[in-house]
Amino acid sequence: MKIQRHLLFLMFTLFAVSPGNAKGVQSPDGALSVDVGLTDSGSGHFSVSLNGEAVVENSPLGIRLEESEFDFTTGLKAIKVRQRRIDERYTMLVGKRLERRDHCTESVHSFQNPAGERVDIVFRVYNDAVAFSYRVHNEGKTKVEQETSGFHFKSVENTWSMTHRENDEVWYLKKPVGAALEKSSLSFPVLVETKSKKWALISESNVSNYPLSSGRFKGNQIAYEFPNPDTAVNRVGPDFVSPWRVMILGDQLATIVESCVIDHLAPPTRMKDLSWIEPGITSFPWWGDKLANSSPDTLKKYMDLSAEMNWRFIEFDIALIGSPLQAIDKWKTVDWIKDVVDYGLERGVLCYGWDDVKNLDTPEKRADIFSKYNEFGVRGIKVDFIDSYTQESRKMVEELIQDAAKYKLMVSFHGAQCPRGFARTYPHVITYEAVKGSEHYLFNKRIDPRHNCTLPFTRNVLGSMDYTPVAFSTKLRRTTMAHELALSVVYESGWQALCDVPAAYLNSVAKDFLSQLENTWDETRFLDGYPGEYACIARRKGDKW
Repeated sequence: MKIQRHLLFLMFTLFAVSPGNAKGVQSPDGALSVDVGLTDSGSGHFSVSLNGEAVVENSPLGIRLEESEFDFTTGLKAIKVRQRRIDERYTMLVGKRLERRDHCTESVHSFQNPAGERVDIVFRVYNDAVAFSYRVHNEGKTKVEQETSGFHFKSVENTWSMTHRENDEVWYLKKPVGAALEKSSLSFPVLVETKSKKWALISESNVSNYPLSSGRFKGNQIAYEFPNPDTAVNRVGPDFVSPWRVMILGDQLATIVESCVIDHLAPPTRMKDLSWIEPGITSFPWWGDKLANSSPDTLKKYMDLSAEMNWRFIEFDIALIGSPLQAIDKWKTVDWIKDVVDYGLERGVLCYGWDDVKNLDTPEKRADIFSKYNEFGVRGIKVDFIDSYTQESRKMVEELIQDAAKYKLMVSFHGAQCPRGFARTYPHVITYEAVKGSEHYLFNKRIDPRHNCTLPFTRNVLGSMDYTPVAFSTKLRRTTMAHELALSVVYESGWQALCDVPAAYLNSVAKDFLSQLENTWDETRFLDGYPGEYACIARRKGDKW
């Protein structure tokens, strides 16, 4: 694959303003405006307007480290404000569009607390989003004891959110504000419809070696929090920089669906050679036969399917050799894996594997498995059962990603959490699950069109989503054949795994359509829809829509 790399460039319009003139930080197009200030007690707060209409008001800002002198929740004094315009272009390998423009106004608000210590609260105001992050000037290792960040909406008509669960594999339920919504911590993203028909999506970006956050409503305000005491455990280094707290905001749902701001806020990749990274359509044997990965003949049938349908990959769940569900080590004793991989290569079909994260949670375990994958000719790995928001887990996941790059292995995460921008920093991170996808068709009839028509406005906004769509043959689905077929385009994933058995596709009237599928896009447009009711999305690759 030919990868075009762009040199990053920044257009700086750098200027300083006095703290008294800190209001009205505007997006490049002037539609979004952010006011930042202090309450009478010296606590930080901000408001957001869209086209002159207040949407978010008197929203809290503040952070406190374990040392009392690093308390920035009250008693603050404004020092200075610095602003610059950022205009940066970069190229992605997966996502809604490959060519990206990161264009925003950055405003750095410096405050001093009564102990004389300083915090910088950095706002970035995009045409479609507002994000902020804390920069604390601490000298040693410490702990974040409290963060008081949140978004206080002037009005809320509806919300769509999922009750917190460590693998983000929950239903997005439509709820008004009130006691039922307030009783639970909510995994991100959270979608909000205001009474004036503005739309906002709340999440976070660039969470590196730090716990993941969730949100909790109280009235019209959603506050960031750690969902449980285990997640709250953290240890951070000098000059701590927090993750970005993000609100995508617009007067149309197109603003939400088409936004790439989660990736904009992630650090650019430092990887030089990206030529080995390849997205693509893949067949998925396990869905149709839990023991498919134990049978070379069955695997070869799926490879034949991929070859005939012009799909680039097959998911070969290597650690399920000899087991329908749980990873075991039998694969290390069989002698036919490379033969199966080579069978696919002869037909232009690549393999990626699968394993439980417990078998990959140390450098030694990863070196053992990744080197064997290289010997087999396997091109990537799906890592399952992350199931944790903790800092320890985040650190391990990032180390796993870095080690996979050393072996030129692409990575997919299952039993994992919604994307926070890593696809930009680590382009070989191809996709994430973090969704109730088609595997649930195998267990019950709970997945319905309402659920599927909510995901384009919530989960898939944040990044690639490994739903494994197009389930034609299951008797447990409550969707039409046309609905299932549409998911192959409405849902975006770097590895788009089509789940059904070979006959379901080879004998389908949709065979020609499925054999011409793309899964990397030059443009994505939201045409119409409403969460839980319908979604109409168009995607373009070259001149082909």
